[in-house]
Amino acid sequence: MDWINWGGRRLQTIGIQSVQLNEEALLATAQKQTQLTDWGDDSFRVGFKVLITALNAEADLSLVGRLFLWADLGRLLINRLQIQATLKRHPEILEVPIRRPLVITGLPRTGTTFLHRLLAQDSRFRWLRLWELLQPCPPPEQNASDPDPRIQAAEKMARQYQALSPVFSTTHHLQAQLPEEGNQLFEHAFSTLLYELRAHVPSYRDWLRTQTLRSQYHYYRQQLQLLSWHWPGRWLLKAPAHLTYLESLTQVFPDACIIQTHRDPCSVVPSICSLATLVRNIYTEQVDRSAIGKYWLEALSYGYEKGHQYRRQTPSTLICDVNYPDLIQDPIQTVHRIYNFFNDSLDSSTEQNMVNWLDANPQTKHGVHRYSIEQFGLTETEIRQAFPFL
Repeated sequence: MDWINWGGRRLQTIGIQSVQLNEEALLATAQKQTQLTDWGDDSFRVGFKVLITALNAEADLSLVGRLFLWADLGRLLINRLQIQATLKRHPEILEVPIRRPLVITGLPRTGTTFLHRLLAQDSRFRWLRLWELLQPCPPPEQNASDPDPRIQAAEKMARQYQALSPVFSTTHHLQAQLPEEGNQLFEHAFSTLLYELRAHVPSYRDWLRTQTLRSQYHYYRQQLQLLSWHWPGRWLLKAPAHLTYLESLTQVFPDACIIQTHRDPCSVVPSICSLATLVRNIYTEQVDRSAIGKYWLEALSYGYEKGHQYRRQTPSTLICDVNYPDLIQDPIQTVHRIYNFFNDSLDSSTEQNMVNWLDANPQTKHGVHRYSIEQFGLTETEIRQAFPFL
């Protein structure tokens, strides 16, 4: 990676940018590779254009970063074309019901992944696997006779991340068949905070804040219908970004059962800053930890306040609050409380599945994630002042 980036710098010194992130070239390449031209709702092009502009102008991408993003953006565009083609061939997919999804949200690094994977031990739930997020088409089959080849491709991607950032697994362990959050489905509409993790793109963030994401949530629902078509079940979903857009989430999924996790922001902020540093090191050679600290302190405060404002204005929306210390100290009791809150039941065999999973997955299984507030130029006082509503 260092040698490739060195070559990129040498080319730049003589005025050559070896890999350009070009909107029209990416769109044309996806169409050529798929022999498809129908993108569905063209509104995605606005976010795509804003993102490409921000990546080129603000992100200071390395050559490796540009290569990765070219490939990843191309994959997303191909997925979008294939999703649209599948929906056109099989309009009955849009009649697939999505009933009472259990949706986990909260600030990042507040135990959402831990809770998600714990609840996934209940076989009644249908949840998103990394491999189907990376390539939703063709729609996966629940009882397929042969292993899906997309599983192997997803494992390769997970190993690649591990090789490029060996510490990454201590923050978020990737595996092809583990439960993953739904942000990747929003990537098909180019409307997700995942890009902020990878790169410094403030103009994209500012644009995203002007959006309600209503149409993006409708497209998210359509993708869930597609993934449910041959693999039904009650959806168990998770994404911290839902906290910022609770109004659109509840309008598109009016019967959603929502869980919000909570944790001391003095732990949350440096943890997400550490994760962003690890990820950005893959895409750029210039990582300013103090800038990351300021960026994510403001971003998390903004997201939490948006969720807090919605809950204050719409108290009729039932949301089950889960505190991180309670979840970690007594996860099974926390699960019982969640099920009771939504008038669901936890049977003994499912509870035993969860106990077995907890025994097999201690918190330090993939190493210890170490970070500090000071690493990112912040103070405890500064963080607490940014969350006056907590």
